[in-house]
Amino acid sequence: MYWTKDQIERAYQNARGLREQIHCQPELGHHEFRTSQLISNFLLLHNIELIPLGSKTGVVGYIRGRYSGKILALREDIDALPIQENTGLPFASQIGGVSHACGHDIHTAALMGCAQLLISQRDCMHGSVLLIFQCAEETFDGAATMLEHGLFCSGYPDAIVGFHCSPDLPLGSVGVLSGIADASCDMITLRILGKSGHGAYPYRAVDPVLIGAGLLMQLQTVITRNNCATDPAVLTFGEFHAGTAPNIIPGEAVLRGNLRTFDNDVRKKLLGKIDQISQGYCAAMGARVETIIERGMPPLINSSDISKQIIKSVRAILGEDAVTISLKPSLGSDDFSCLLEKCGGHGVQYLLGTAVKDDPKTSLGLHVAENVFPSEALLPGILSLSQFAMDYLR
Repeated sequence: MYWTKDQIERAYQNARGLREQIHCQPELGHHEFRTSQLISNFLLLHNIELIPLGSKTGVVGYIRGRYSGKILALREDIDALPIQENTGLPFASQIGGVSHACGHDIHTAALMGCAQLLISQRDCMHGSVLLIFQCAEETFDGAATMLEHGLFCSGYPDAIVGFHCSPDLPLGSVGVLSGIADASCDMITLRILGKSGHGAYPYRAVDPVLIGAGLLMQLQTVITRNNCATDPAVLTFGEFHAGTAPNIIPGEAVLRGNLRTFDNDVRKKLLGKIDQISQGYCAAMGARVETIIERGMPPLINSSDISKQIIKSVRAILGEDAVTISLKPSLGSDDFSCLLEKCGGHGVQYLLGTAVKDDPKTSLGLHVAENVFPSEALLPGILSLSQFAMDYLR
């Protein structure tokens, strides 16, 4: 172990207090101004260098080791969700309709605690640590925004590591999945342009509502008839906007959804099919369609070498039984994959267990208003990140 029990306890208690501050004042993506300032103040207090960025939010710290060596990036996300909290915690969100229902407050505070431990061991480091407090993960474009504003302008890290809370794993455990871990995600907007008219005379109009409803059904063939069943893919449309009155056929309708896959070649093929089917179907019905693909992120593929190192480090600091490797890939997405891709695929996002055996509210799931992420998860989060960083730069 690199730290005394007193050092670990101080880092944990500091992180716990910071977590409560962040949790009760959650901020949505690209608006994490208070959170970013809190992080910056903490890093400066501990004599950690700040790397200036052009983005409005998000913070990057830099710990230079005494000896030359590799650069390791540690990344956690800082934004909240547009969900009304219903946990009953004494430090519950004070912002209506906004909460940390995905555990990002745990992520942020744990990385701050990790920074406190790592700076105390700077003289033992062979290399440096880049601390990435990333904005706007929930809006799918935080990583891209920070990259555009110079996140890796001085060179790409040799590896990147982070964790995500998991209500499916027991508190005190860590899940590591080598290989494909999360799916790609692309946001799709289909703007159907018809011809408006009176509801009593539909034959004089080109109804984009009817066409949109039919197109929704046609697009399911992208998965059922255009995709190999052994290549997992999910296409979901969650928005359908059209019209202003029940007796008016509107001039346009808008569908918005997302495509998720585990393979970039499959991803490219299916996105092409979505556009092809949309163009053909709408043309056959006398309408036009604009297809817009945005906010894309690649699949998250954990490298095997870093996975092995994380398993070794976690077992050293948390115990032999603390690691779970019998995990299945998730069709959820995280733009950690964008940063991982820039680092040559050399890195891992692992899972941090947050489920307490006798408290069912801790295992309800991510993005659930009632789910509680226990502050006790901070300690294994801090220790797993810190131990791995020191082992990697030893």
